[in-house]
Amino acid sequence: MRNYKQIALVVRDVYKTMDQWHHLLGIGPWDVRHFTPETVRDFTVDGKLVTEPFDFICAVTWVGEVELELIQPIAGPNIYWEHLDKHGEGLHHIKDVMPDEEIPGVLADLEAKGARVLQTGWIDEDVHYYLDTKDTLGLVYEIGNGGPIGPAPERYPAL
Repeated sequence: MRNYKQIALVVRDVYKTMDQWHHLLGIGPWDVRHFTPETVRDFTVDGKLVTEPFDFICAVTWVGEVELELIQPIAGPNIYWEHLDKHGEGLHHIKDVMPDEEIPGVLADLEAKGARVLQTGWIDEDVHYYLDTKDTLGLVYEIGNGGPIGPAPERYPAL
């Protein structure tokens, strides 16, 4: 049973994009976080543990039962740069949320079907695995546990 809980866009300017979504559609406010070596553990890109500095901004808000996520790469290795280079801004991935104990089996099944892990990491108790499904689904497929993360250091726009 699939449990889609997130739609994510990669953008060049997260603040401009939040403003557009908020002013045009009234969507927000957004929880804004920088993901860096201090906030992400076991961060791997293309199967290699990232040991150099990195930074990307994630802004999220809930629209009904679905989380809308905006991602802006800032520095270092991640899969968002390639998306911007090849496809520009727009739809990057959808996230399927499941219990921790289901993740290994789902990963094995998807990898057996040719979907390799592109990027993974932990933010507090939340884990993500981005799978290479661009050629088959037209987007990246994410699985994760949807685990709890601490409060965002920024809310935009401020209320």
